[in-house]
Amino acid sequence: MCAHEANRSFMIQGLRDAIPIVVAYLPISMTFGVLAASGGIPWPLCILISACIYAGASQFMLISLVSAGASPLSMAITLLLVNLRHFLYGTTLGPAFSSWPERLKWLAAFGLTDEVFAVSCSRALDRRPNPSYQFALILSCYIAWISGTTVGCLAGRAIPNSVSGILQFSLPALFIALLFLNYRKWSSLLAAACGAVLAILFQYLELKSLGIIVGAMVGSAVGTLCSKWRTSPSESE
Repeated sequence: MCAHEANRSFMIQGLRDAIPIVVAYLPISMTFGVLAASGGIPWPLCILISACIYAGASQFMLISLVSAGASPLSMAITLLLVNLRHFLYGTTLGPAFSSWPERLKWLAAFGLTDEVFAVSCSRALDRRPNPSYQFALILSCYIAWISGTTVGCLAGRAIPNSVSGILQFSLPALFIALLFLNYRKWSSLLAAACGAVLAILFQYLELKSLGIIVGAMVGSAVGTLCSKWRTSPSESE
């Protein structure tokens, strides 16, 4: 098989692997577009947010922070904390991409969402990622996300405020689902509970933005300490 045919085969495989992600991305990104448009964010800015940030949880969080009147610094710190997990994604897949040119590594890193990481990680166990495969996977998901956002923005103007108000619950519902889907230990639940209590406390103190940051940091620290405390007796034996 020649190099051209091999690259084409990798590209087709990447498109096939992207289908489940695309199907999931479209309704989520449409919901973001609807909420952003109904919240008063201009549609070009909504699309720019999806194009530049390209992270579902962070984008929904951004809408919530903008609605709460958070400062730009608080929004930047919060989004960085939410996306900090991507550092671990890059560290995990780094050795598999070690032979790639630097410019391709940067492009691939931008498209490394949670779902793309899961697919890429499973493929990297079998063989080193091929650029044709990887970018077919990344671009398909990226285009689907921006397309869904665009449709949601256009539809958001026609949707009544009562319906858009119901859709605003998708943000807390998203994080509740992520919490219980990823729940494995009591330390995880304790971390979430500590973060929630602190966020509510700071809200009553009219420090909503600071409460999100402090709740995330303290909750993570409590969960880590609890996890180490529970595993230390077994390790000492």
